[in-house]
Formats: sequence, C-alpha cells, structure tokens
Amino acid sequence: MIRPFLTTSLIALCAPAFADSITGAARVDTVTIYPGAATVMRQVTLDLPAGRHDITIPDLPQGLRSEGLRLAAPQGVEIGAVSLAHDRLPVTPDQTTPEIVAAEEEVERLEGVLRERDAAIAEIRLRVQAAEEQLAFLQSLSQASAGETLTGSSIADIQALAQMVGTETLNIRQTAFAAEQEAQAAERAREDDQEALQDARRALSALMAPKQDGSVLTFTVETAAAGEVTIDISSMEGYANWSPVYDMRLTTGDDATLDIERGVVVSQETGQDWLDVKLVLSTARPGERIAPGQPWPQLRRIISEDDLDRPIPLARGSAPEMEMMEAPMASIAADAVAAPAPFKATADFSGATVSYTYPGRVDIRNGVEDLRMPLDTLELDADVWAEAVPSGDQIAYRMAEFTNDTQEVLLPGQAMLIADGTMIGFSNLPLLAAGADTKMGFGPLDGLRLTRAIPNKSEGDVGVFSSSNRLTEQAVMTVENLTGQTWDVLLRDAIPYSEQDDLEVDVTASPSITRRAPEDQRGILEWDLTVPAGEKQEVRLDYTLTWPSGYVLR
Repeated sequence: MIRPFLTTSLIALCAPAFADSITGAARVDTVTIYPGAATVMRQVTLDLPAGRHDITIPDLPQGLRSEGLRLAAPQGVEIGAVSLAHDRLPVTPDQTTPEIVAAEEEVERLEGVLRERDAAIAEIRLRVQAAEEQLAFLQSLSQASAGETLTGSSIADIQALAQMVGTETLNIRQTAFAAEQEAQAAERAREDDQEALQDARRALSALMAPKQDGSVLTFTVETAAAGEVTIDISSMEGYANWSPVYDMRLTTGDDATLDIERGVVVSQETGQDWLDVKLVLSTARPGERIAPGQPWPQLRRIISEDDLDRPIPLARGSAPEMEMMEAPMASIAADAVAAPAPFKATADFSGATVSYTYPGRVDIRNGVEDLRMPLDTLELDADVWAEAVPSGDQIAYRMAEFTNDTQEVLLPGQAMLIADGTMIGFSNLPLLAAGADTKMGFGPLDGLRLTRAIPNKSEGDVGVFSSSNRLTEQAVMTVENLTGQTWDVLLRDAIPYSEQDDLEVDVTASPSITRRAPEDQRGILEWDLTVPAGEKQEVRLDYTLTWPSGYVLR
C-alpha cells in the first residue's frame, strides 16, 4: 500500500468546528541509525469514524525539529494542518503504558509490605520491652518481700519466695529472648523486602525516560470511511551512532582458516527509549555537506624589480579583487559549519551507501552507551606466515592474508585478534570491498628468534692512486625456530639506495634475494625462507657503495 508523504508546509487544511479531538500514543517502530543521527519512524493506530478529526500525539522528544518531520497515511485518509509545539503544550490525558502502570503498582505493593513489616517488628519490640519491665518489677518486689520475710517468717517462707522469684524471672527472660529472636528474624526478612523494593524501583526507572517538557504533535485527518487507521510519523533526531566490531579468530596449520564474528555497537541519547524496534544501520551521512566546495582563482601581479622592497598597497584594491581575496575565507567558514567532522568509526564509500537490517527487534535505552549486538560469523580461508625484520626486532611476528569473498563490503572497525584460541590484542580492520584482500598481524612468535650482526665494515680508498671512494658493509642475519613446527618466514632488510649515477650500489646475498623493492619500496629486500622446527636459517648480505673522489657520502 502506497502512503504519500506530506510535509508540514505543503498542505494546510482548516479543521471545521465540529471536528472531534482524539489523543493517541505513538510507538517507535523502526529506527535507521546514521553516523551521528537517526531517522525514527513512529506509528499511531486509531479507530476513527468517518469525517475530520484533530489528532494529538504527546510525549515526543523535546528536541524534535519540524524540518525532518514527515507524516504518511494509507489511501483514503488525508492529512491536513500539522503543528509541533515545544513550549505551550496542550493538555493531554495520561498516556502511561501498561508496563509502567504494572511497575508502579509493584512498587506501591512492596512499599506496603515494608510498612507492614516495620509495624510487626515494632510490635515484637514492645513485647521485649514489656518483658524487661516485668523483670524489673519482679526484682524490686522480691527485694522488698525478702526484707519482710527475713524479719517475720520462717526459712520455708524464704525458700518459697526465692523459688517463686527464680521461676518467674526465668519465664520472663525466656519470653524476652523468644521475642528478641522473632524481631531479629523479622528484620532479616525486612532486608529481603527492602532489596525487592529497590529492584522494583530500578525496573520502574528503566521503563521511564527522564522527565522533560517534551513535544506535542497535533494534526488534522479526514477519513472517507470508519475504521482503524495507522499513521506513520517519521522524524530526524540527533545523538545516535553505530560502529562495527569484530572478533577475528585465526586457526593456523596446514589449512588455515579465519572466522570473523561480526557485531555492532549502538548508542543513542535522543531522550526516549526505543523498545521492541526494527533496527536499520546505514552508512549514509545526512549531517555532512551535500555539494563540493568552490574553487577560487589566484590573483597574481607583476612588479618592477625596483619595487621589490616596497610594500603592496592593499587598501587600493578594486571591489572584485577584494571579493576574491575575502571569498576563500568565507567559503572556509561556511564549510566549517556545514561539514562537521564524522565519527571515527564511520565508513567512507565515496558516495555509495550501504544499509544493514538487524534481524529481529531490539531494545535500545536512552543514554545506554555501547550496546553491543551480534550479527553473524564469516568463514574465510587465510594464508599464514611469519614475518621477520632482524634490523629492528628480536622475534618474528605471525601474519595472515585473506580475501573478502563474502560478496559484501566489510566496514572498518575495531577488531579483537585471537590466534589458536589465545587473545593476542586489538587492531582495526580496514574497509574491505567484496573481492579485495588484506593482511594483518596476529601477534608475536616468541619461538622464532632473530639476530643481525655486522662482522665487517670498511671504508677507504681503492689503490694507491685512488680515483674513487668506497664503503663496504656485510650483514649476517639468522632466524632460529624454537616453536616445534615448520614456519614459512618472510625476512625483510634494508640497504642504502642511490638516485645519482656517480653513486653506485652493488649488492650480493646468500641465499639469493627473492624480491627487490617490493611495492616500489626502494632499498627494501625480501627473502622467502622455510625454517624447520629446531633449525636455524642464515642469510648473508653484502653491499658496496662507490663514488668519485672529491665527493663526500651523505
């Protein structure tokens, strides 16, 4: 069903005096998050009779802007005048959700339980206090009676008095002790009631966004026939962001594999919770500039050589010249306002846009940062080797190269690297188009030890009557494998290079150099080695620089 989108400024239908007023609650249905912003699509469903009606939608975010507000209705329903209020809000009925009502009732019930518990504990404490007062009375009475008995009664009366006092004292103390135990048990139970009340209050707080003034949307609709109508309310809202994250699990061996667990990190501070929503992630950047900048010609002058030391009179420039000089600064200022810096994790496709729809529906609370949600797991083949640079490192490093054969773009994002079940660190996966390949480091190999020694270095004249100078250097590099498995090792080293014909560089190596100047890196040499477990591989490198006499090597 096609729903025509109507802007607030295109149609303004005046509602008749007899139009009824209806208040509805808008529920967030779909959210499309861009870097730094989001399009939030809310739905309001109303059972409307035929005719014209004034619809009021309260509890919208305070920062809602009318520029990005769009309404869409099904066929047979016309939307008229639309108004968005922020300050002088109309009176609306309570739109509290059933979930919030239930949470509030639970808080009230537990508060009542806590009050009853406190009253019961107070009643038990009264019994303890009464027993203590009985005991004090009995002690005072026994002392007075004992004096009279000692002066006017027999030993049998004294024994009877002592027996009575002891028995009654024991009964009273047992009663007080039992009441005290009952009070302590009631207080322990009260702690459970207090904890339950705190949990209920936290649950209620989680359901309710922070109280604020909010916005109220009002609009007029005209329906051709009575029935249930669902109206879509779409708005552009800021303070939302998303970025991809990866767990890259490399398994080495004869058939090396790389499993990439993809996820996304989402955050939003729009002022309202998004509950049970459909989530779409887009690489579009609606907050940035939408047109290229303006090139500006450079004004050049020629002056006499005699006037080189004289200042140029800037104040006498013509109006067009002054405009040319001022225009670039104005353009820079305008670009600074129109093109805010993108978020760090934003993918740049040079104009191409990719969207991802998250499976299922999700809850994204307002103010909750870095909510991580899983997407899927990709299984890729990988080439694994060890890379060694003896001139700067004492150990080699594990490297992996893989091709994105998923037929979709892998967006740039932070990656946690795991090799053979061990977490080794973090890196950043670059933008990887479908079919493209990349290589990444997967941590140190402590068992591949490297050394580089310079046993011979000399420089001096050639012959007695020298016509040229020379510098000779010899390097011996070793790779020792203590890992317990055979490793393919890519060894890299550097030598001086020259851009002058008179400065010559001669290189010899054993074994032979596999690649010179890989990827156009002049002066870089590479060897492809295979180092079995428990063995050592040695590479000898000699180079000589020669240049004419009368020159100094730099």
